[in-house]
Order: sequence, then C-alpha cells, then structure tokens
Amino acid sequence: MKEFKCGTVSIIGKPNTGKSTLINALTGRKISAVSDKPNTTRNKILGVYNSEDCQIIFLDTPGIQKSSKFLNRIMVQSSYQAIGESDVVLVIVDGSKRSTFDNDEIAPKIVDKKPVIAINKIDLIKKSKILNIVNVLKDKFLSVDSFVPISALEKEGLDILISEFKKVLPVADKILPDDVVTDQPEKFYISEIIREKIFNTFYQEVPYRTAVVIEQIIDKKKLTSIQAYIIVENSHHKQIIIGKSGSMIKKIGIESREDIENFLSTKVFLDLRVKIDSTWLKIKEKAFNYSSI
Repeated sequence: MKEFKCGTVSIIGKPNTGKSTLINALTGRKISAVSDKPNTTRNKILGVYNSEDCQIIFLDTPGIQKSSKFLNRIMVQSSYQAIGESDVVLVIVDGSKRSTFDNDEIAPKIVDKKPVIAINKIDLIKKSKILNIVNVLKDKFLSVDSFVPISALEKEGLDILISEFKKVLPVADKILPDDVVTDQPEKFYISEIIREKIFNTFYQEVPYRTAVVIEQIIDKKKLTSIQAYIIVENSHHKQIIIGKSGSMIKKIGIESREDIENFLSTKVFLDLRVKIDSTWLKIKEKAFNYSSI
C-alpha cells in the first residue's frame, strides 16, 4: 500500500512574487486576495490540497520586506512565525525580477525546514534563462536542493512542485476532512474578494492600508444580504473610493457581488459603504481584526 503523506507548507517570499496566486491555483479556489499591489496578504491563510496519496496544508504569509512601518513589521513577524509552524518551507521568487532573488534574511531561517524554491512567472521570461536563474539561486540558498520553475498564473509546473513536497512531507494520516479548503470564516473570504477589487480598481490612488469589515450576513431563502464597510484613513481616500456620484463604489460592489455569488452559490445583495478610521493601523489587534473579520 502506498504511503500517505500529510503536513504543512509555509509559502514565504518578498511582496508581489505571486504567493496568493499560487495558493489559489494549488487549492483550486480563490482563497487569498490577488493584486499587482505588494502586501495584499496580511494574514496567514490556510489552503488545503488533497489527493489520493497526500494532504498538504498551505500557509500563505505576508511578503517579507525591510520596513520601519508598524503594520509591515507585524506582517513580517507573522511570516517568520509561519516558518516555525510548518513541516516544509516554500520560498517563491519572481523569475522576471532579479531583486527578489536576494533573500539573505530568509535563508538562515529555513535550513531545517526541508526548503523548496519555486521560480515563479516563467511565462514572462525566456526559457533559456531559467537554468542561469537556478544557478544564481543555488549560490544564495546553499541548504536548498529543490528548485522548481513554475507559472502560478498559467498553472505550469505545479504538478512537479507538488511531487517535490511529497518527497519531504512526513508519512501521516489526514489532518482535515476533504471538504475543508480553508480555516478562515465565511466573512473573511468575502472581505478578501472586496479587498481584491479595491486594489485592482485603484492601485496607486489608495494605499494597501485599506481594510474591509463584514458587518452582517443575513441568509434568506433565495438571497443573502451582506453589509460591509471599507475602512480608510482619511476623507481624501473615502472620496476616491466613492467616486463621482458613487460611480467607483458601485463598480467595486458589482464586481465583488459577482465573485461572492459564485462563492456562496446564491444571489447576493451587497450593501457596501466607506468608513473613516485614522487609528486602526496604530493598534495591532485592531489591524488584524479588521483584515480577518
């Protein structure tokens, strides 16, 4: 009988290397907000991959970067904590940006974690350059034996990546039932959908320090009613998100509602409003509660 493998994999890397896109591709569901804007992910988000011979529990973590800003420092601490909690660490680098190869602060922390490195976004680079990238990374990560070129967006190389995890994960029974794809509550998933639409709509105009609070969800027979607040730091950002005659918040609401309906498999009424709270970033608990409610 074939051995069954089960364990946890932390996905670590610099901002905007494609961590959230990868975990969504591996789990087959949009669990984490995806945006071109760095630091979209604030929380450790559990995603689960199930097959006949393995169960892999993924921890998607905030991008690691050097910063003196309070929220950034807290997010980096969260990433390092995830390393300690996992059986395996996956370091993801952006193959199209050499700046993401420098991970001196990460390399010493993953030596004992059976590390694997994924070279993402190979759809944006010439195939002839991949071997050179692998050689560069081997010099920077002396403890790593496995380097896997992938494209999370195009779902290329993911089977090879999974097979690398299977080699090093422990032999163990399943931890979670097959129907569990994330440990986050329904409200969190809905807030992630709305945050993604905000980032993709505004990008430069509104900073990533924007939160979404799901105030209320009411399930009716054929309709789910959701009341949500977008939290911003000042009136200028509020005006941008609302837009002229409410045009921008209407756009966010329409796009969000479509994804939420697909997630909930029901019709949705979304009441989306904007609230100013200039203090939320200054309190650790408040910052994380807003992003995870």
